[in-house]
Amino acid sequence: MKDEIKKVVYEEYNNTLGIVAYKDNTKVYEEYFNESSQDESVHTFSIAKSVVSILIGIAIDKGYIKSVNQKILDFFPEYELKRNQEQLKDITIEDFLTMRVPYKFKYEPYTKVFTSQNWGEKILELIGGKENIGEHFHYSTVGIQILSNILTKATNMSLKDFAQNNLFNYLDILNLPDVEIHDKESQAEFYKSRNNRGWVHDPSGYYITGWGLCLTTDEFARIGLLVLNKGIYKGKRIVSEQWIKEMTKEREKNYGYLWWIYPKNQTMKIITKEYNTGKYDSYCANGVGGSLIAVIPEKNIVICCTCSLVYNPKIRTELINNYLIPYIDSLE
Repeated sequence: MKDEIKKVVYEEYNNTLGIVAYKDNTKVYEEYFNESSQDESVHTFSIAKSVVSILIGIAIDKGYIKSVNQKILDFFPEYELKRNQEQLKDITIEDFLTMRVPYKFKYEPYTKVFTSQNWGEKILELIGGKENIGEHFHYSTVGIQILSNILTKATNMSLKDFAQNNLFNYLDILNLPDVEIHDKESQAEFYKSRNNRGWVHDPSGYYITGWGLCLTTDEFARIGLLVLNKGIYKGKRIVSEQWIKEMTKEREKNYGYLWWIYPKNQTMKIITKEYNTGKYDSYCANGVGGSLIAVIPEKNIVICCTCSLVYNPKIRTELINNYLIPYIDSLE
């Protein structure tokens, strides 16, 4: 069956770099493709969002942040509201975690934000407009950059240092360097290149929350194990069980706190493609290109796929449901 998995990966999911699967906390499948290896760190884009959600939970557990209901402006007391920004007075951390924030823009203002010195503070100016809080699910990669500023202000540590001291060290994720993006060209080069290890930061030193985190396939899988085990890794409590429960509770349609929530036997649509969620409930951290960390509690399984950059790829759900889970089941 392993040969069959290889064949279908190369034929239908040919931008795959690595797949690691755990069952009952034991690694049961590990395979690399396209000249990748267990040592290659992969940029998985939006999976960074889901990691940041865990870090928010740790910060709340440790008392750095009061709760998800804390107002954003508590962390920016000097900020003066601009025109059409009345909503900003009531926006909370939870509104960013659930993508319920109203913005003045219709499309992501990547250039405006990524050419500024402080990306998170730039976002403050773009919140508001005609919508009310929660009127629409507004998935925004640039919007949640503000969470980096908030975590840094709350903890007096950079996002990367806080992550290293309170999460990564316990998961044996070590030696994580800085990655600098200077301009549009260097950002485009970073997107295309292979085996970048580290975490991207903006010109002011705030690490990126919506993308920019590069780890190995197995290191990303360990993050899934932490979620599967309700905040415990190798017997050590890292984040509270209550946070994992809140983070993986569906709030907006198929969305929790920066994690995707997929109830079983549903037809889903991403962009123009429809697919079935499969026979089991799952929580997923998803990234551009098909990268994902899938946590499947009923089977006590974590599956991580890392992929190179391809837009609008074939969804990995069928690969997981039709090939990987049956293979794992066959090992019992």
